[in-house]
Amino acid sequence: MFTHSQLVDDIVSETKRPDLVSEISRYVNQTVRECHFSTDRQAATFYRDNFKEVLLTANVESGFTWSIPNPTTFQKMAGVKYPALYDSCGDVVWAKETTPGRHLNDLVHYFYQVGQTYAFSGYGGVGAAIAVGYFAFPTSLLYKTAENRAAEYNPETGWTYHSSIVTDEDKEAARLISTNWLLQRWSDVVSEGVRAKVYKRVSDTERARNSYSLYGQLRQGLLTSEVANVGGPI
Repeated sequence: MFTHSQLVDDIVSETKRPDLVSEISRYVNQTVRECHFSTDRQAATFYRDNFKEVLLTANVESGFTWSIPNPTTFQKMAGVKYPALYDSCGDVVWAKETTPGRHLNDLVHYFYQVGQTYAFSGYGGVGAAIAVGYFAFPTSLLYKTAENRAAEYNPETGWTYHSSIVTDEDKEAARLISTNWLLQRWSDVVSEGVRAKVYKRVSDTERARNSYSLYGQLRQGLLTSEVANVGGPI
């Protein structure tokens, strides 16, 4: 398990390229994002740990809108349900995703996207609840020198924090800006992807090829273990 900065330090030490700290930091973020696509880069991949849910309360009778919290990390809308409404079978109503057009005359419960905003209809009026589930990429992380790090992790002693961080809330925030679930559980995959990029950068073709091959193999294990059932219940 690594924080972003610790992984950068590890790769810098291994490759003996302290001159590439900025590039390696960028490669770590690039590799994390890269892991969200199938190994042949043909399809997006959705992970359970990237699923987020927010419960909204409508303040208008119809056409309530919700802006994507962070468009740079938003990956995909997973589903929208109206928890206070039930269909004829007694099941909670799930809204249908669609696009604006004349066909909306035949729909009651639906939602659609306009730019970085979603609009909802048929949720039950003012005060009604709207449960939104979506997938988001991990946030890109910044490299910090040892003395400026909010948090570090040691497999034997656990977490340590900057002296200015005391409360549990601040500690949680420190972890969020220092690492993500891929670096915590799948650092070997990310590390190998970063090695491939570093070796390619320095024209070490043989090592780049070997690292990229291993990276591809390790990603298969990640996909098998962590992929969410997007079509299943939320």
